[in-house]
Amino acid sequence: MIAGAQMADRPTVTVGAQPLSYHNWVHLNPGDRVIVKRHGFAAEQGTVDEISEDASYFWVWIDGQSRILIFHGDGSAIHKQF
Repeated sequence: MIAGAQMADRPTVTVGAQPLSYHNWVHLNPGDRVIVKRHGFAAEQGTVDEISEDASYFWVWIDGQSRILIFHGDGSAIHKQF
């Protein structure tokens, strides 16, 4: 049962989260909720903080952690929550 409880604490990509390709990052805005999947890390929920003018990179505050930089080519998968 403990393993099930631990899994409940991890964000999963479910209904209400739309995968975004790099070309769709232009549709992100500060305050948007996202799920970030990075190689070697569990999926993490966060809030878009800043996005570059050309949308080639953006900053995300990961819930309960720090701010991370996401950029094209870093291997991250982004899902926008709605």
